[in-house]
Amino acid sequence: MNFTNDFNSSLQNFSIVGINYRKSDISIRGKFSISPEQSVKLIQEAISKKVQGCLVLSTCNRTELYGICNDPKELTELLCSYTNGDRKDFESQGYVYNGRAAVEHLLNVASGLDSQIIGDYEILSQLKHSARLAKESGGLNPFMERVINFALQASKEIKTKTKLSSGSVSVSYAAIQIIKEKIKDLKNKKVLLVGTGKFGNQIAKNLKDYLPGASISFCNRTDEKAYLLAEKYDEGFVAYKNLASACNEADVIMISSSSENHIVLPSYFVSEKPRLVLDLSSPQNADPAIKQIHGITLMDVDEVSLILDETISAREAEVPKALKIINDTLNDLEDWHRQQANSPLIQKVKSQLLEINEAFEIEEDKEKIHKTVASLAIQLKHSVSKGCECINVLSSYVEKNLVLVH
Repeated sequence: MNFTNDFNSSLQNFSIVGINYRKSDISIRGKFSISPEQSVKLIQEAISKKVQGCLVLSTCNRTELYGICNDPKELTELLCSYTNGDRKDFESQGYVYNGRAAVEHLLNVASGLDSQIIGDYEILSQLKHSARLAKESGGLNPFMERVINFALQASKEIKTKTKLSSGSVSVSYAAIQIIKEKIKDLKNKKVLLVGTGKFGNQIAKNLKDYLPGASISFCNRTDEKAYLLAEKYDEGFVAYKNLASACNEADVIMISSSSENHIVLPSYFVSEKPRLVLDLSSPQNADPAIKQIHGITLMDVDEVSLILDETISAREAEVPKALKIINDTLNDLEDWHRQQANSPLIQKVKSQLLEINEAFEIEEDKEKIHKTVASLAIQLKHSVSKGCECINVLSSYVEKNLVLVH
């Protein structure tokens, strides 16, 4: 195997295919949503098809496949085969990135620059979870793992050195603001959270922190998860079999489930009273027909995100600083990549120079060899025409030593 060429191809063939909120509404994005179980199967099939690395990132705002492959169409085919999305929708609303552009997109995603609410760092924990799942499934090769680490480092630096994440703005927090705006007196109002996964846990924390006085209950398809969360926050538990009656009694319903079908239905609402239903799921888990019921306000994740403009404007002013950090990180990554690709060549040169030196029996010249190799490494790091630089360095070394020998 030619290690240098193989490593070079890692960056050149690093690709991202995906669909997100920028061009697609929730109804289309929902078709491309992938569960963790399906993600594992997709990664395993990708590996069997000789895709060198594969990671799946699926949230309410995006579904993306990251991989190292000869043709991004391989990733597109996997995406469409493991979701309910079709090729026509992807071609009209999806996107493909390669090489440096793909890495740049990943950095933008990790830093919150590509979030529906700019600076939203919920995506960071989702990216970490996806990376762990990919690694456990054998889909995170050394190159991709290092790229993910660069993305996490850039995200941390942006969060530390800029105000891109200033203020408490996220989809879950935006939902809290909507509740407080639409329901002035929350005392004794019944709030039902349906879905207690990772995102649901964050919502639960916000409900406790920002809605004191409200009566909160948790419901999940796996009763035990909802029960444990209810115990943690000393709030109510609703068995999943009682979801319909709980919805009918609730004043506010927040949904963060991941079902492929609607789980909150119009038939649940028997009594007529004002209700607020916020569906933060992808695909939508509340039947859109609920919006037609008198007294009910139903909002999906896209509608929830269209708030807090003032905070967003302040964050947008920090974008140039964040982009500078991302550009510096990209340059650092390319430097690291170039060093890794050149390492076998440098080691081979060093070995051969030592052999030549031993043949001439010039013991005191070994230090010069180390300096020459170090100089070669530096020149290759910054060189576009690596071959010419290598020849120049070697020629210089040989000329000096020919003088010593004579």
